[in-house]
Amino acid sequence: MRTLCTIACAVSLSSCAAGPIQATVKSPRATIEELGYSAVALPSTAYGPGSLVTSLKGNGLQSPLKLTYLCRPEYANAPQPMIHPAATSEATRAFAGSFRLDATALNQLGLGTGADYVENVDLSFRNVRIEQLALDDLDAIRSGLGPVCTNLVREYSEKNLAYQTQQAIRADVIYRVRLKRGLSAEAKGIALKPFVLQLGGNVQEESDTTFSGEGLYHGLLLTKV
Repeated sequence: MRTLCTIACAVSLSSCAAGPIQATVKSPRATIEELGYSAVALPSTAYGPGSLVTSLKGNGLQSPLKLTYLCRPEYANAPQPMIHPAATSEATRAFAGSFRLDATALNQLGLGTGADYVENVDLSFRNVRIEQLALDDLDAIRSGLGPVCTNLVREYSEKNLAYQTQQAIRADVIYRVRLKRGLSAEAKGIALKPFVLQLGGNVQEESDTTFSGEGLYHGLLLTKV
């Protein structure tokens, strides 16, 4: 009995010495991919359902996506997307709580030297929804293209490089940039200016280190054309 007590006490003390268990901070990209979508490198209002796209040269069609339009959105003339109720409920649950951009995601923001001053970037999501178009909608978009777009889509399709967005994760987001302590005003500017420039018109400044974006696409489900 005494031996058992000694072992139990040792285990207890060892657990205490290890300190409290740290809460796991979720990655937005991991969550997007767990839902079955490809993450977008830079969330924006571009490339929603119906969009005809291809990957930027040298990036391939791997998550996180770096895309460009094959045809201007006004030429595609996509109808208003539908909301997928069940998928929206699932995504809303998945995006509850706080998220954090990892070092890879920060590098993809192109912060340059400013990244040296950033401790981390925390995100919170709201108004999460899954937008989609039916397959006949996608076909109607392609059938209604003008000759220039039609030829371009055909050219890229023959190279297996033409895609169309069928579903997308769309949400409002708040970015909270945590800078390293003791930075000068100049260093803060170096850190934050590239962040704002890279996200461009997709975010609004709420405070010195807090930015918000509405209706941004964070993950896409693409179909090959």
